[in-house]
Amino acid sequence: MLADDFFLIAWDTTGSGKPRLNGPALALGLAGALIAELVLEHRVLVRGVSLQVTDPRPVREHLADRILADIGNAPQHTDVRTWLAYLARRAVADVTARMARAGLLDRETTRMRRRRPSRYFATDFGRAVWPSTRLRLSLARGRPLSHDDMVLAALLDACGMTDTVVEDPDHRQAARRRLAGMLTALPEPVGDLTRHVRAAVGDAVLTYRS
Repeated sequence: MLADDFFLIAWDTTGSGKPRLNGPALALGLAGALIAELVLEHRVLVRGVSLQVTDPRPVREHLADRILADIGNAPQHTDVRTWLAYLARRAVADVTARMARAGLLDRETTRMRRRRPSRYFATDFGRAVWPSTRLRLSLARGRPLSHDDMVLAALLDACGMTDTVVEDPDHRQAARRRLAGMLTALPEPVGDLTRHVRAAVGDAVLTYRS
């Protein structure tokens, strides 16, 4: 699932167990990825600032179906940024629970006087690093990107994660050129969605730093 791959890149599940992004950006990126899952399944459509259900049939994945039902049950709310903010509130908890159910994550909690966030560790090193490796090979070395990986790369870039994916500074210029061309070629629904994620993350970062 797209949001699972986003999490495995944005969270250091093979090392510290801590996030690589600040909390608001991580939550909004995951929220965008959850919406993108439904866009890719042709269940919802993003057009401009609007989000609407186009096919209410279940995806047969618990989290995706719950989100699809939430959107369908609130047709008066069509603003993309509203849904990003709504889903972001539980995005980390929802995605990590789904991954834990699938056996992809272990959660380590700490009980100390000051409450600290949980740490998450991958149960399979190869599975954990594959999303970032796959994107790095595609962006830095010009290997083909699947449609889903194009969306994943666009969402990560909207959250400022491209340099994390492409670790070698010598490869970043070529990767950014490839990414820029790819972003202009994205279908309108996912292109609009990633632009809203970028704007929401930018606003959240300003608030986070103030």
